[in-house]
Amino acid sequence: MKKTFLLLATVALFSCEPGVKKNKVAPPEKIDPKILVSCSGIGQVMLSDTHKSLEDKFPGEVEDHENTLNGVYTTVWEGSSKEVKVYWKEKQAPFKTIKYIQADMPGSPYMTVDSVKLGESLRDLVKINGSISIKFVNISQTDPGLIKSFNGGNIEKKTPCFTGVLEQSQLKTVHKDELNAFRKEKEVNSYDPLLNRIEFELVAMRVASK
Repeated sequence: MKKTFLLLATVALFSCEPGVKKNKVAPPEKIDPKILVSCSGIGQVMLSDTHKSLEDKFPGEVEDHENTLNGVYTTVWEGSSKEVKVYWKEKQAPFKTIKYIQADMPGSPYMTVDSVKLGESLRDLVKINGSISIKFVNISQTDPGLIKSFNGGNIEKKTPCFTGVLEQSQLKTVHKDELNAFRKEKEVNSYDPLLNRIEFELVAMRVASK
């Protein structure tokens, strides 16, 4: 009995000793700034950049493209998985003001602080958003799939300048009358029951200047 008491006393002494460290939960790993999508930009391409600063930062990696429906744009690292598209507010050179930056290449490494990345299903995006619905432009409209609002959810709170483009990835059994009625809606909320049978995924990530 005496030996048992001494053993318990010794254990208690060491557990109360101020120098003994307790196990701590490891903090979450920080995302590499080179792949982070934030309100500063996408990776190393910043919303504050000009055409000249891009050429200075990425010599030989900057390519210009003709005017499109979304305006004139410039690519950095064209053709690679880390390609970034820069859309300008100006219609002609010199290009000094970025309208938005977009990443949309398969295998793109970029992600937001809450790990939103290309290929996310709409269902998973809603979960990341705190189970709050997401509003986007219907696929039958101009700018199809463009996310219009995260409705005050987690994604919007953490990266308020972030948006993206959704694309239909799978269509389950849907009657044509249901589908036609659905496509007449200009904007869709992710809680629409029909979206249980029409699946979407994130195919482009954007950050826009204010």
